[in-house]
Amino acid sequence: MNNIYRFLMFVLAIFTLNSCSEIVDIEPQSVLTSQVVWKEEGDAIAGVNGLLSNFRNTINGDSFLFWFELRSGNWQYGRTAGGAGTLGWDHLFVNSLNPSASPGTDWSKFYTTINAANLAIKYIPEIDFKNQNTKNELLAQSYFIRAYCYYTLVRIYGEVPVLLSGFESVDTEDLYPHRKPVEEVFDQIKSDISQALDLYPSNEEISKYRPTNAAINMLKADVYLWSAKRLNKGNADLEQAKEAVNTIINQSNYSLLDDYENIFRNEANDEIIFSLYFAVNEAENHYLDLGTQNINDVPAEYQNNPIVVGNSPNRLTFSQEYIDNYLNKNEEDTRIPVIYQEFETPDQTYKWINKFIGEWRDGRRYFTSDIVLYRFAETLLFKAEILNALGASNEAIACLNEISKRAYGLENYYPSTLTQAEIDDAILDERLIEFGAEGKSWFDILRFGKAFTRIPSLIGRENEKNGNILLFPISPETITRNPNITQTPGY
Repeated sequence: MNNIYRFLMFVLAIFTLNSCSEIVDIEPQSVLTSQVVWKEEGDAIAGVNGLLSNFRNTINGDSFLFWFELRSGNWQYGRTAGGAGTLGWDHLFVNSLNPSASPGTDWSKFYTTINAANLAIKYIPEIDFKNQNTKNELLAQSYFIRAYCYYTLVRIYGEVPVLLSGFESVDTEDLYPHRKPVEEVFDQIKSDISQALDLYPSNEEISKYRPTNAAINMLKADVYLWSAKRLNKGNADLEQAKEAVNTIINQSNYSLLDDYENIFRNEANDEIIFSLYFAVNEAENHYLDLGTQNINDVPAEYQNNPIVVGNSPNRLTFSQEYIDNYLNKNEEDTRIPVIYQEFETPDQTYKWINKFIGEWRDGRRYFTSDIVLYRFAETLLFKAEILNALGASNEAIACLNEISKRAYGLENYYPSTLTQAEIDDAILDERLIEFGAEGKSWFDILRFGKAFTRIPSLIGRENEKNGNILLFPISPETITRNPNITQTPGY
């Protein structure tokens, strides 16, 4: 019942949140009278603004690192090794998870967001709008967020409940759902993506901070590529993914920046397809605030000159394996100083993540870097991966070389003589560097089927946990809240 109470309170909360691009003043009403709350166009706009804000809160924070990064072998504790705020992170570093003590085993944040999306999808069609395109955009954005949440859930936990009706009272049916088979979850994800694309108007206004047609197509490519490779759906799903990336490329609204650093220092740029908005007094707690050095640990003469300092303990840094195998792979790679830096003083070697450093104001660092979910470099790398899986190796290499040209300053860095397997390895290598610390590494390694060869802590462990070692277990609290939820076999 506590879980349902949180759902109900969220229905109220979403109408009191400020949007990242539009503020709508609405008087909150009873959480049990959603027919009254979802009455006018302004209510719907406020509801989807609140949905986007809650989506940001679900994705951001330590949980982002738990689910998207820390199991990849690319991370380790920083200066405050094992200190407060990192309890159980070592379970993720070495892939030895257990339901009770490992972080990331509670999925409730996702279902809070899904519930808000469900209410939007239910009530927006009943509201009269001055402009039908506005109505369709809000619905498309709601379908996108629901699809993204379920896509993330199914990759983290495997079988998960699929809830499509918003919780509005204690009398709501299906308060205690069961976990659904993975393929059934993917069917729902694909259906939501299709609905979103059908709804989105052709004369859309391009936005970096709302799910647009391009963002929906990126999610479509992501989902269908995973389905083709991990669920063995083959060429049919690869063709769907290819159609999605070609749609983005043909839009001419996006391109690679010449300077890799500008992607992260000037965030209103043509490479960003969809990101989550951060700003002082709006949101300033980016998930990598633990990746810089604490100001109190750095001598004054080196603070921000060159050592990037912040206000939080340095609890996280890249593993030496990641540095040796990827960041030190090619000394001509211009991306590396943007991703990661080291500086040696007479007394200490300092290390910090240099990509998402926010802004320095009045002696304090505000971690206001946007969370980038999709950018155009990934469109090209998705296309290379899709083409290679379809057997079009030369075309795949051409896409790959668009990325390598910016990185190394060389034409045709990857030769046409590479085999299909070598191209796949090159694409994964480039992804692990290009998107360093962007929340791609864990699922990239899984999608390419390289978890048991690329991640040192997983070598030789394919059969552990009944073959489910790549999944997260479910927390005991989650099972207690819903007796119909069973633990993942092996845990």
